[in-house]
Amino acid sequence: MSLYDDVQTSVRAIRERAKDHAHPQVGIILGSGLGSFADLLEDAVVVPYGEIPNFLHSTVVGHAGRLVLGRLGGVTVVAMQGRVHGYEGHPAWQVAFPARVLCALASRSSP
Repeated sequence: MSLYDDVQTSVRAIRERAKDHAHPQVGIILGSGLGSFADLLEDAVVVPYGEIPNFLHSTVVGHAGRLVLGRLGGVTVVAMQGRVHGYEGHPAWQVAFPARVLCALASRSSP
């Protein structure tokens, strides 16, 4: 499989769970100490990274390892609570993979 195919597989798995939030308008990667922002999202759907194909789970303490989709002020948002880092031993393409998935989620042309 290609990187593109891996991204699309992840997007399909998220959209199956996302309900009305399948095409978020805003994507946020929450840094350390900011994970509680996701608690502000209304009608939230939570998807643990372990349930998303091709996603790695962060080993950093305090990173919840969840994707949260919902609405804030009428805007559909997807927020990453935690992420993997290069210093955890992951290559750059794997560190960037979730950001690629967030971009593909926003696209109406992705499955």
